[in-house]
Amino acid sequence: MCGIAGFIDVQSSRDNAERLIDSMCKVIRHRGPDDQGAWVGDGAALGMRRLSIIDLAGGHQPIFNEDESILIVFNGEIYNYHELRQDLQKRGHSFGSNSDTEVIVHAYEEYGDDCVKCLRGMFTFALWDRRRQRLLAARDRFGKKPLNYFWDGQRLIFGSEVKSILEAGIPREVNAVALDEYLVYGYVPTPNTLFKGVLKLPAAHILIYEDGQISTKRYWELPFTPTCQDDEVTAIGRTRAMLKDAVQVRLMSEVPLGAFLSGGIDSSLVVGLMSQMMSQPVKTFSIGFEEEDYSELPYARKVAKHFGTAHHEFYVRPDLVSVLPELVWACDEPFADPSLLPTYYVSKLAREHVTVVLSGGGGDEIFGGYDRYERELSINRIPALLRISLGYAGALLPDGMRGKRRLSNMRLDLPTRYLRALTLLPVTSRASMYHSDYFSQVCSHYPYERLMSEFHAARHLDSMAQMQFVDVRSYLTSDILVKVDKASMLNSLETRAPMLDQHLVEYVSSLPSTIRTHDGVLKYLLKKVAADMLPAVILTRPKQGFGIPIQYWFRRDLLDYIHEVLDSPRARQRGIFNTQFIRNLLKAHTSRKLANYSEAIWALLCLEHWFQVYMDDPSIHVEPHAQVEIISSR
Repeated sequence: MCGIAGFIDVQSSRDNAERLIDSMCKVIRHRGPDDQGAWVGDGAALGMRRLSIIDLAGGHQPIFNEDESILIVFNGEIYNYHELRQDLQKRGHSFGSNSDTEVIVHAYEEYGDDCVKCLRGMFTFALWDRRRQRLLAARDRFGKKPLNYFWDGQRLIFGSEVKSILEAGIPREVNAVALDEYLVYGYVPTPNTLFKGVLKLPAAHILIYEDGQISTKRYWELPFTPTCQDDEVTAIGRTRAMLKDAVQVRLMSEVPLGAFLSGGIDSSLVVGLMSQMMSQPVKTFSIGFEEEDYSELPYARKVAKHFGTAHHEFYVRPDLVSVLPELVWACDEPFADPSLLPTYYVSKLAREHVTVVLSGGGGDEIFGGYDRYERELSINRIPALLRISLGYAGALLPDGMRGKRRLSNMRLDLPTRYLRALTLLPVTSRASMYHSDYFSQVCSHYPYERLMSEFHAARHLDSMAQMQFVDVRSYLTSDILVKVDKASMLNSLETRAPMLDQHLVEYVSSLPSTIRTHDGVLKYLLKKVAADMLPAVILTRPKQGFGIPIQYWFRRDLLDYIHEVLDSPRARQRGIFNTQFIRNLLKAHTSRKLANYSEAIWALLCLEHWFQVYMDDPSIHVEPHAQVEIISSR
């Protein structure tokens, strides 16, 4: 696992290009502490930082083809590279290393841009074709690995992280539209970033630079169309076999390997399969809280005991929120999913023992595991007239009261109801939230359009498939996978997600929704696959999200902190928010037990820290400093 960076700038001198690519690589050293490599020439520069996992001795990058007319920098893992290598050798290609990176170079020679369709794994790469003066950059099917870029018509600058691009001295201007969307979704949706002019390459896309122009193109889709009519027994057997294969290929490593373990069905099943395949006990890592309602440690311990793992735990306490500025620095932009905090600490814990971990990430989206799916399916079973009546009754409840949003949203159609149930603040808050001058910049922007358009693209599917289709293209890519990548790579830890294996997801998504979730049972298919492997208590326990108890922390331990950050003179002088709105929000959360605005407060905290880290004094270099103490280990 690595980080990549590069640029095309025909006006740059060689000396300036060498200095710039060096600084672009060094600022992402955390992504690859083991090695740095770069190449400069032809008005282009490519660089990388390496976390050595495969071919430790021979995997130095950039990697070239035989005559050095093509070179590549690569971030990720290609799990089918042995098969690809053998096929390419039969076609006459010669290899100089045992790395998976070199396979891509020769696959490009053989298949052109379609080489990306051959790759099974997680990746971003940038490949420079010197003869054609052409760049091919690509991102994997789900966007497990990030790629950002800046294009002003003359210079193309790209990198795994935006901070590399900022080293080129581009203007640090706020994208007002992206900020508006951030305050709706809790993340900046692809393709925007919060920096004006900097974009994310979407998942399953390639970017091409040629003849002074750039273009992007999608190369893969997961439509969730029920094209496979396998019966339940066949589906269980095929899913089990594919999941075993997905885990097996992800055990490929020349460095220590372990697993995240939450105690939920996804990670527990991955750990169970690993325990069948590994000769030594699996090293497992779990996070908990002193607030028992939020802690999954008891379940994780049951699974660890069941499979005899070498288990390690860590408790996250309120004072550890002090790492938030460092996390904001790592994310490049504000990121309001509070579970980033425990993900960071479990990654830090794991890195003390291993370099690679497997996780259960993606299981909820692919197999249908979110509570909101169950709620939506329940709502659909209510007669329309009754649903509308309940919706209007809910609208009359006081703001912040438990159940208000869920009830009031019943009168809406699925896309609107689904979106509004997920937004951080009520739709009606925008005008009162912003300072009047700032609101004039975004008042014509409709921040909900992005998700509504995804639902429109899936309108031919049933409601369950629609929600999964939308979540894969939005929440999974822009939230879940961003969280895991940023938290783990900040600790120089590689994470692999068997549940998002290409072959597995293409099969499962082609089944009817009634096999993935059946008679109101979430993850019905996956639970059938796991029935003979996991303890019954894991299979039958209610879904527990990976949340943190900020609702309570903001009312006691962190009460002064949220006021000091959000109601400070510095925050007020930004001219973005209505000061009274912020004060009312804090008061409503801290003084009324029924009001819970903790997620909105967290989002505002992350945004203010982003301004402080990236805008107030960009010369300050922020890096993590918090230490992990292992609470229990066996």
